[in-house]
Amino acid sequence: MELSYSTSNSMNTLIEEENKTRIYALSDLINIALAYYEVSETQEQKEEAKKLIWKLANKWLEEVSPLEYIPGLVENVASVLKYKLWDVANELSEEDLGRILVDSIVFKKKALENTENEVLDALAIVLYARANKLLEVLGVNEPEKLEFIKSLVEVEDVSEKLINIVTLIAVTIALATTF
Repeated sequence: MELSYSTSNSMNTLIEEENKTRIYALSDLINIALAYYEVSETQEQKEEAKKLIWKLANKWLEEVSPLEYIPGLVENVASVLKYKLWDVANELSEEDLGRILVDSIVFKKKALENTENEVLDALAIVLYARANKLLEVLGVNEPEKLEFIKSLVEVEDVSEKLINIVTLIAVTIALATTF
């Protein structure tokens, strides 16, 4: 019985490390694709870079899925975004984008694991600040003042708040990487 638990625990750790590696790799690849867009000299190269960014963003969305359905969120975010991610790549550092992409997945997992409320609240504060930065870079003026965003974070359950922020980021990334 002891050996079985140890093997199972080792396997879970191995799978967890593999997932983290994949998440970091996706984040790095998205940053590389954005850099490729920046240095592209022809329209054809820029289009190729956009397609690559879109494909990688979709892979990231697979990692962060499933997402919570929030009525009206897609429409509301779409109505305030002014730029695509590739248009503002130089305004968002690789580190900032990487933290947003990686932390969204890691923090969501924490929310689903019933982590202590104090920890979840701290994670929600950090991720909310990053979500606001992403939205500002994409042309949203004072996102924290928008009613639909306030409604996502003004919930009692900290786990729900964190998942709402992750969903906001995912919807924003999806919309900011479509043609």
